Amino acid sequence: MMDIQRTEVVLARMIALLKQGAASDWANALNRCLLQLANDPDSVRAQINAMYGGMGSLNDLVLYKNGQPLTQENNELDFLRTELYKLCH
Repeated sequence: MMDIQRTEVVLARMIALLKQGAASDWANALNRCLLQLANDPDSVRAQINAMYGGMGSLNDLVLYKNGQPLTQENNELDFLRTELYKLCH
């Protein structure tokens, strides 16, 4: 069973990082998942799982600001991506 509270925390932090790294499309996609999570966790789990894999997926995302990679933010995002993946499987 999905840990909804932990998933909410992970999603919220990922959204903040994505906004900071000018990845608003991904931030918006995860925000939609966050808003639906409490009402339909199975659907959200499927949506999130679909974001992993393939070209241009959530796994490929690298955060930049002013043309420079955000090292600390990318490290945190990588950790959170892994945690979110585990929460959804």
